[in-house]
Amino acid sequence: MRTVLATALALVAAALPLASTASAAVKPVTITITAVNGRPLGGIQRPTVKKGATVRLVVKTNVGTQVHLHGYNIEKNIKKGVPTVIQFVAKVQGRFALELHPMDAQLAQITVK
Repeated sequence: MRTVLATALALVAAALPLASTASAAVKPVTITITAVNGRPLGGIQRPTVKKGATVRLVVKTNVGTQVHLHGYNIEKNIKKGVPTVIQFVAKVQGRFALELHPMDAQLAQITVK
């Protein structure tokens, strides 16, 4: 009986590192936006991400004071010329505007499906 229990515990212990490695291996969806004078280079981005995905927004701009992801109500202060990162889990389905404040310039429209 002890041998069976010891074997079962050894199998569980061996599987734990694999389970944590698998979840750690999931990389976030990265969306990079560069804006000049309040306008995103290449136009407003319209990416689609899967519900449950980890999303990493990287915004670099030469103007503004904050970047705001509507619907998720995430705001981050920015430093001009320095990438600003917003990372979140896409738990809510819909379309969400990413804006540069105070000029309310739309940088992206993110769709979560």
